[in-house]
Amino acid sequence: MRPLRPLRRAGLRRELPQRRPRIQGGPPMETLKTHHLMIGASAGAISAVEAIRSIDERSPIAAVSDEEPAGYSRPMLPELLAGELDVKGIMFRDQAFWRRNKVHLIYGKAFELDVEERTAKVSENHSTIKIEYEKLLIATGGKPITPPIEGLEDVQRYTFTTLRDAERLSNRLPEVNHVAVIGGGLIGIGLSESLRKLGKKVTLIELKPHLLPQILDEKAAGILEERIKRAGVEVKTGHTVVRVHSEKDPGELSYAELDDGERIRCQQIIMAIGVSPNVELASKAGLEVNRGVTVDERMETSIPGVYACGDAAELYDFIHGTRRPLPLWPIARWTGKTAGYNMAGLPREFQGATSMSALKYFGVPIVTVGLANPVNQNHDGYDVKTYLDPTRKVYRKIVVKDGRIVGFTLLGEIGDAGVIYHLMRSRFNVRGLRGMAPALNLSLTHLPKRVRRDLLWR
Repeated sequence: MRPLRPLRRAGLRRELPQRRPRIQGGPPMETLKTHHLMIGASAGAISAVEAIRSIDERSPIAAVSDEEPAGYSRPMLPELLAGELDVKGIMFRDQAFWRRNKVHLIYGKAFELDVEERTAKVSENHSTIKIEYEKLLIATGGKPITPPIEGLEDVQRYTFTTLRDAERLSNRLPEVNHVAVIGGGLIGIGLSESLRKLGKKVTLIELKPHLLPQILDEKAAGILEERIKRAGVEVKTGHTVVRVHSEKDPGELSYAELDDGERIRCQQIIMAIGVSPNVELASKAGLEVNRGVTVDERMETSIPGVYACGDAAELYDFIHGTRRPLPLWPIARWTGKTAGYNMAGLPREFQGATSMSALKYFGVPIVTVGLANPVNQNHDGYDVKTYLDPTRKVYRKIVVKDGRIVGFTLLGEIGDAGVIYHLMRSRFNVRGLRGMAPALNLSLTHLPKRVRRDLLWR
């Protein structure tokens, strides 16, 4: 496999909107003043910039990114690794976006916030920049989860959540034949597909009894798992890696050992368990933090003038009725936009969201939204309706409670996902809909005229 081109040769550095601030002698700390400061420069921050600039063309904006280039789609990293997209193809916006919107983009790492003095300190090229701000947005995203595995510190190991991860792995793969991927969620399955396209032997390991346990039930996961195995991936569910071993060269992985004692011969191990909110900076600054940074409907934190969005924030889930992290890039965009409007003085409220995934792995299209896999579905008043066509590999599941849809899964045929989501979001009472049986067809053409009218005019 040809390694990913270095960013400099790919021409992206030449597109950066401005010279990065550097300190050439003089005082030990440079000071920058701005009105709006974004810590992070991905989906949420980009949407906040666009919201601010839609009503305020003049106020200074600065953004700090610890990755270069700034603002790419992490879900597209598997396609980048497989060579199906280049770096430009996974960018949310071209790098001229920052210049067009008069954003002072700084490549560095924010390491200290003083929310009383309204300052941030950023390390950049062995120097420090002090930034004074009026309004602050924390858009620090998520950080990869690394499980406790004996011997992991002694071998080459990777996560797969950043462009840098993809570049390092791309450079490593020519030396590797067999890869063990830990985590049968969205990251792990997407990565496994790319590795198979590159001709690598792959073992996919998931602790829970089936793949995608957070969003799929056993039937849906079984259809997907069958397709994954047909593509040549070895799948191990109900187990996890407890230790790794190096028999020959120090640092070179020889095998991974599962909790049942089985040893998997491999040259590379990749952690793809998921992400958790990156709240270290916010917590150190004294902001209220639970599972994520606590925010209200305006995306404002416990400190006035400080906002948070996206994967770093704890958001209202309108299905669960609680606040929790919702690490999805569309939600990062919605919450970033809401924060941006409020930072610019235009009141806006985020009405909540819920978990949702639209994916196509190994040729299987899947949409799952909301509470599609309730834990106590037989005891908590859920009415779970399912339809399976084993010949066409089509599976549909709709979860209803108190007459209203609270979650659904579509696999194989996903054309009416938008209609079902609208029924769910609008809390439409679906009792008695004939379209709910036998095939759970809920496209507009299958719904009664009165229902179509109500949906279209809501």
